[in-house]
Amino acid sequence: MHFSLQKIIYILPFLFWCGEGNTTTEDPKLPEEAYKPLLIVNKGSGGDSSFDLIRRLRNDVIMEKPDLVFLSVGMNDMLNLDKFVDYDTFRKNYQRIIQTLADENIETVLLNLVPVDTLAISSWYNEGIFQEKAAIKVRKANEIIKDLANSNGLPLLDLFEAFVAANTSSELKGTLIMNQENSGVDDGVHPTKDGYKVIAQKIFNFLLQNKKLQTGKKFVCFGDNITYGAHVVGAGTNSGDTYPGLLRKMILWDYLVPYFSTPFDYEMIMGDYKSPLLFEDGEVASTVEMWEKRREEILKEWHDLMGEWPELITDPEMEVLEETNMDGYVQKKIQFEWVTGQPTTGYLLVPFQSKDKPAVITVYYEPETAIGEGKPDRDFAKKLVERGFVTLSLGTTETTENETYSIYYPHIDSATVQPLSMLAYAAANAWHLLASLEEVNEDKIGIMGHSYGGKWAMFASCLFDKFAAAAWSDPGIVFEEDKPSVNYWEPWYLGYHPPPWRKRGMPTDENPAKGLYPELLEKGKDLHELHALMAPRPFFVSGGSEDPEERWVVLNHSIEVNSLYGFENRVGMSNRPEHAPDQASNEAIFTFFEYFLEP
Repeated sequence: MHFSLQKIIYILPFLFWCGEGNTTTEDPKLPEEAYKPLLIVNKGSGGDSSFDLIRRLRNDVIMEKPDLVFLSVGMNDMLNLDKFVDYDTFRKNYQRIIQTLADENIETVLLNLVPVDTLAISSWYNEGIFQEKAAIKVRKANEIIKDLANSNGLPLLDLFEAFVAANTSSELKGTLIMNQENSGVDDGVHPTKDGYKVIAQKIFNFLLQNKKLQTGKKFVCFGDNITYGAHVVGAGTNSGDTYPGLLRKMILWDYLVPYFSTPFDYEMIMGDYKSPLLFEDGEVASTVEMWEKRREEILKEWHDLMGEWPELITDPEMEVLEETNMDGYVQKKIQFEWVTGQPTTGYLLVPFQSKDKPAVITVYYEPETAIGEGKPDRDFAKKLVERGFVTLSLGTTETTENETYSIYYPHIDSATVQPLSMLAYAAANAWHLLASLEEVNEDKIGIMGHSYGGKWAMFASCLFDKFAAAAWSDPGIVFEEDKPSVNYWEPWYLGYHPPPWRKRGMPTDENPAKGLYPELLEKGKDLHELHALMAPRPFFVSGGSEDPEERWVVLNHSIEVNSLYGFENRVGMSNRPEHAPDQASNEAIFTFFEYFLEP
């Protein structure tokens, strides 16, 4: 396992559970606080002066009960004719905000004002009215802020100097403050995306240096237009190109980066696996264009072997059977047709007031577990909706109950598509259901599952390229016959044959594998070819007993394919000793989706 100084990781004495119908003693629990995410809250408001911040201080900050506040105000006080205050009033207002937060024992960090683009601002800033140049007013406001930081014993992050330093580098020169050249407007005050990155980096460095990146903390960014993120993607939120959004991504990546770093012992080790880049005629795909052709070759070969999918159901109709308001979201028990003539029942979980949200499909034996009504630490849909995702929990309830565990097309006695591929097909139809909802952003739909569900999620995301990201919890990401849960030979996965079925269990001379599975082995096929189909989409392996650290040898092949696109950090893996997921392994998965799908 990889460790980060900013992570709290616990190794739990979980009992082994193979995920194929066995039971276990209930897992010991750790305090939920240890696994709460670090929250960044954007409480910026466009056009606000220090008077406006005083007015909304209690509702927007104190009621949030933050651990830390980043305070930024003054640009409107200095430069906005409708909000203008004199220097003495600005000082008094700023001190009042500081004192109110101190009285509530809320730790506060001050941010000073960024520079202005004097040429761009000259088109609208009337020096005749203010009788001082804009740059001078910003400098004097910053002197007041510095004096207040000193007198109150508060940290001050010097954004002004950070912008000056960044602007001296050739790649950023003239790109930090919006103007005609970089934004097509005579602005001169608001940062560009590059400017917001400078702010976010300054704050991130402060948090890192002062060891304030613990989980479970809440940081409120409180201020005016610049905190709000005027004129950039995600304005008013902790996502997109606002500085709270960029800060949040930096923090998430700080948590994730060890999981996306190949351990030294496995760097550039490719094993005996045939490179996915190698065409059937022996040519090597060395460009993106060549890889796209090779990708189609892999996809066609696997579909030819597993059986062609029926036509996708691109407009499935959804019936809501039950609807329950939960804490922060609505839970809908729904029914829709995921295979022609075969309806399924699942649970759609939607945060209140959702629109254009990222979504994750969770798959398992039945849909109740993922909404919190089953084994511990498998409540993936519930935990993700609490983090702002729309989630859809699916399962194969009927076939799980009769121990056939899958979808058989057109019939269990005469299936023409391997059942694991049909599960992937059903998930692709579920993608279309989610994509049709106004609450969901169709470009940000992921899929995840554990064990049985991990295999399902892996095949779905690899075979259907509209899934934007995927997480696979200990499915067994390659064929291996000495691990009981890496059981692709079973007839409900890739070893389908007409009933009566072979005796369940690992292949032996007396009880050999049947169906497609032994044919795949004979052809030298393995699942790393499917992993490569994900590129350049990100995926995360939550490895347990079936997918230990040495699986990096397999993942190196997907890393190599991603390098053709010029992408790094698209393939990650965590590791734990047991097959069962735990709170720490789940936290890594949830953080992965937060980083790459950004709710």
